[in-house]
Amino acid sequence: MSDKERAVVFGRDAAAYDAARPSYPADAIAHLVGLADPLRKAIEIGPGTGKATVDIARPGLELIGLEPDAVMAQMLVGKELPDVSVEVTRYEDWDGAAGDVDLLYAAQAWHWVDVPLGYSLALRLLRQGGALGLMWNIPENRYDQFEDVYRRHAPHILEESDERIHRRDDHDWTVDMREAGLTDIGRFTTHWSRELDAIGLRTLYSTYSDHIMIEDESRTLLLDDLEATVVERGGSVILEYRTEVFSGRA
Repeated sequence: MSDKERAVVFGRDAAAYDAARPSYPADAIAHLVGLADPLRKAIEIGPGTGKATVDIARPGLELIGLEPDAVMAQMLVGKELPDVSVEVTRYEDWDGAAGDVDLLYAAQAWHWVDVPLGYSLALRLLRQGGALGLMWNIPENRYDQFEDVYRRHAPHILEESDERIHRRDDHDWTVDMREAGLTDIGRFTTHWSRELDAIGLRTLYSTYSDHIMIEDESRTLLLDDLEATVVERGGSVILEYRTEVFSGRA
């Protein structure tokens, strides 16, 4: 499966994605929104079902979502957020108006973008002084507490070799931003956690792209075992996260 194809696998079960994926911490959202003053027009790259959009949209802010997956785009449209429009397109293929965007941002999506082209487009779309914000929720203990389960069913996931996942989790995007010609480079980090029951964890893990790509029978066995393991451990599990917001100005 190509990276372009993998980037849109999440729409195979958009409802599960919307229900299970976490929202973003309030302090991270406030930091992202505060990057642009005034904030009159924003573009979100890959909004999916709107996990970040719902907290950023507000009356008077023209917000355009560029979502390549039609199913997820339709779910976002159905939320009827104020002054939000959604176009079914890849960010790299969009030919919208240039030079008048106050905030261009991506939440859980920039590692799927053609990065050199992505920065070039950002500099074309943003007004002078406009901000680019790249935000991720990064699970800190996603697999280590279930190592035995993955050894049985999907050891390749423990040997994570996907360059895009490594970039999401470990890359310092401020270096790229500076090299691309952005200024006023910044990085904001916040830590938090969430508790999930067995069904909640199963649903969440079923939305990860590396799990979606596993053959159906093997994926079911993996998810069954994850669910059973949580039940055996008392019925719930704590997932630790850090949320990163990288930013720069045109």
